[in-house]
Formats: sequence, C-alpha cells, structure tokens
Amino acid sequence: MPFKILLKATRLPETSPSTFKSRLEAHIELVKRLTGPDFPLSHRRSYIDRPTAPSSEGTYPTTVLLGQQSDFSFDVIAELTFEDEAAFKRFQAKVGEPEIARAIHEDENGWSDREKLGIVVLGEVRETKR
Repeated sequence: MPFKILLKATRLPETSPSTFKSRLEAHIELVKRLTGPDFPLSHRRSYIDRPTAPSSEGTYPTTVLLGQQSDFSFDVIAELTFEDEAAFKRFQAKVGEPEIARAIHEDENGWSDREKLGIVVLGEVRETKR
C-alpha cells in the first residue's frame, strides 16, 4: 500500500519566490542523486502563486481567496509517495546519513527556512471528479 507524506516549505524572507522555486527544483535533483533507489516513487510540488516582483513593502503577497495572508506564509506543498512505509523508512535513514544530511543542509542554506519546515504523514486521500 502506498505511503505518502506531505511537506510544507518556506523560503527565507530575502529570497524571491522565483529563486526559491529554482533552488528547490535543483535541490530535489540533488536529493534524488544522493538517495538513488531510495528516492520516493514521486515527489509532486505545488507552489503558492506569488508575483515576480516584490510589493512596495518588499514582500511577495499571494492572492488570498479565503483567509488571511498570514495563513499562506509557506511557499510550496509537496506530496511524496513511497511504495510503502518500509520504503519511506529507508529514504529517511538515507537522508539521515551524516554525509548526505550535511550535503542536504548545506544546499538549503541561504534560501530555505528550515525552522518553518513541516512534514506530516497523509492518511486516506479521496478525490471527486466531474
């Protein structure tokens, strides 16, 4: 049975959304290379839509349809799918290896706010189509 996690990541305030996106895409390729066959079956990223130029306050506000701007301080939600929980644990062990963990953390410096990183296990997923 597939095992899925949901990851929420946030850029550093001085990092533009476009820089964050390009750095994260390169980061995913690094993680894929470092973890090899233990990389998830899929790593799907959904980016919050933000303007390419900052506002007069130097921020990149999103178009909030319901809620507050502060509800959307993160920049991307990623859904990672593994074959099963054992495959996830192998991936987790691999990224925890000292050399790999160091390479991942060093790559995240300067663009990703690790203090705001959130990861949760997904439960049942339902989808309704037209």
